[in-house]
Amino acid sequence: MLQVVIIDDEPKAIELLKNYIERLPFLNCLESFRNPLDGLGFIQYNQVDLLLLDINMPKLSGISLAKTIKPSTKIIFTTAYSEYAVESYELNAIDYLLKPISFERFLKAIVKIKNVENKEPLSSVENKSISLKSGHILHRVNPRNILYLEKQGNYMFYNLNEGKRIMVRESISDALTKLPNYFIQIHRSFIISLNSIESIESNHLLIKGEKLPIGKKYKEKLISFLNIK
Repeated sequence: MLQVVIIDDEPKAIELLKNYIERLPFLNCLESFRNPLDGLGFIQYNQVDLLLLDINMPKLSGISLAKTIKPSTKIIFTTAYSEYAVESYELNAIDYLLKPISFERFLKAIVKIKNVENKEPLSSVENKSISLKSGHILHRVNPRNILYLEKQGNYMFYNLNEGKRIMVRESISDALTKLPNYFIQIHRSFIISLNSIESIESNHLLIKGEKLPIGKKYKEKLISFLNIK
């Protein structure tokens, strides 16, 4: 379970982020603060894994506050102003979210935390195309364009962004071997791209409006994969 603290002087922004956190079973909102000084005091005496931090606040800016945080606490900046982006990345922030923040964008930032932890970052694999042989046709596909895979009998169906489906004769293990580390099996018949998740419920998730089941056998692995601890 990833322990999260929110510091933002806007009540509506806090409520939105709390709602997003509640939708992800591997996140827990420890506390939220409108006063950055109160938030700083809490963080100094409690174990916080992730800080969702506004930048433009009275009394103490998010940038100044971030400079006092111990390295073990990861930071995602949330702000309505784009001009702080360069300075935020100089502080090694995980991400920089511009308000209004969609759930999809929030989830990608959370997934990025896991990718930073991995030895193989997304940037090293996302531009490498893979080969998919469908009958006598060989397709070259960028993994970033793959939403999810569905196993039906002896065949795997690759579902792509543009609505295209490619049928390949292969096993689940064969598919996982060729795919980057942001693909994970969630069911005996489904592999998904973490970048494509729209929302996660207790026993299913949504990708492009499609409800995909999360098997009991794979649920713990999915949560563990997204969890930073």
